[in-house]
Amino acid sequence: MPLFDTHKAVKALSHAGFDDAQAEAVVEQIHEAVNENVATKSDFERFVAKLDLERFATKEDFERFATKQDLERFATKEDLERFTAELVKLELRINEKFDKFRASLLSYALGLVGLAVALTKALDLVVG
Repeated sequence: MPLFDTHKAVKALSHAGFDDAQAEAVVEQIHEAVNENVATKSDFERFVAKLDLERFATKEDFERFATKQDLERFATKEDLERFTAELVKLELRINEKFDKFRASLLSYALGLVGLAVALTKALDLVVG
């Protein structure tokens, strides 16, 4: 599902009185603004890529700080499984909030389109 249906927006603006060039210019600006401010799944994947993480610490780095026995005193396999389950729940909540944010951003963008249409109509009434 596309985040912003440019074709539908151009049709709406054209129907509201914009000529094709105006409608396409407004929609292009909104589309670029939305796309520049929305992180994609691939953005996040690149951000936490395994190679990036390996640059911060190696297995040897961790072994210098704690032995396997030291680590076992802090967390059991069950603790790690619970932690993993909590991370999955957190990821779902983050995705839900991100989707709500994206919908809100789209709503604001469409509000701007409506405002532009209203201002154009008002200007036509004043000038015309």
